[in-house]
Amino acid sequence: MNWLSHGKKHRSPLFLSCFLASVTLSAVMTTSVKAEEDRLVGIIPALKAEKPFKLGVTVVHLNDDFYKGIIYGIADEAKRSGVDVVQVSVAGAYGNVREQFAQLEALKSIGADVAVLAPAAFSGFDPIIKSLKSSGMKVASVGIPVDSKNIDFGVLQDDTYIGKLMADAVCKSPVQPKNVAMIPGPAGAEWVRLRYEGFKAEAKKCAAPVSVVEAGFGGGIDLQEGLTKASDLMLRNPEVNFIYTPQITLGMGAVQAIRQQHRTASVVSSAMVKRAVPMIEDGKMLAVVSEPGIIMGRLIVQYAIRAMEGKPLPNLAPAGTDGLNYAHYNVPNKVLDKSNVATHPFETYEIAPAAWKVPAMQ
Repeated sequence: MNWLSHGKKHRSPLFLSCFLASVTLSAVMTTSVKAEEDRLVGIIPALKAEKPFKLGVTVVHLNDDFYKGIIYGIADEAKRSGVDVVQVSVAGAYGNVREQFAQLEALKSIGADVAVLAPAAFSGFDPIIKSLKSSGMKVASVGIPVDSKNIDFGVLQDDTYIGKLMADAVCKSPVQPKNVAMIPGPAGAEWVRLRYEGFKAEAKKCAAPVSVVEAGFGGGIDLQEGLTKASDLMLRNPEVNFIYTPQITLGMGAVQAIRQQHRTASVVSSAMVKRAVPMIEDGKMLAVVSEPGIIMGRLIVQYAIRAMEGKPLPNLAPAGTDGLNYAHYNVPNKVLDKSNVATHPFETYEIAPAAWKVPAMQ
């Protein structure tokens, strides 16, 4: 008999009500604390800035939930942590490096302490990054890699691994034979190349042979691009029963092409959006890799706090790892398919609240 049951004869109903209320409150507080901790999904402890500092960010575009998730993660984590987000800029498209050069220079002129860059191209940024560093700024890389040894730290993902995850989904499919049409994505984007090569390398390891129909890099990453290229590939290669795209918008365009041609085929892609859920559930999309942009944004702020205060940056892979010349952390990726897409916590990992607005965008 425990102490509570032993004391029941001597306790009033009011006492028991108060006790039960306190237990309930304690449980609620514990759940609240756990939810607070969960925003960083256990990767690093959350810190608040000892002294406020200014952070600015420039990303490639805001056409999908990936970059919106990064910006939301940065903005929300900054608000929680005492960091001032002074500017959010958008290059507009892959290849718009001049626009990003101007946006990075603008961050210097408004006195930002940390510049966060999701580059519109892999190469060409080292001189401007070096210039920012010489002015006393710290520069971080987010989402996709950049070819520079002057980056202080990066929060990225292993794009080769993402390609391998997509190939593994095809390998595990019971569908035979396996004939994959490849829509590589835009030219000049390193993440596109890495996913493409990762997919092809892993496909060669499949127990069942995988036939790959290749196409050239180029074009954009919109729905029409995916629709047009998938339609053309399927018309010229009637044996195709899988389509690879490196990014979800292209993937949804490919699904439209499959429907228009009344084909029995499925798509593998990356960067999950809620519009893709029914496509996964009805089998038009075999699998989509989750790219947790919100977590990336939160981690950028947490690492920026540590960098500004001269504290250790835990869990970073050293420079030279993954072919990058700066220390970085690769967020974990998860494959979403029919078995788990209905229960995936989008709001934690990649999709900003519907009512949220991008702050101070230029």
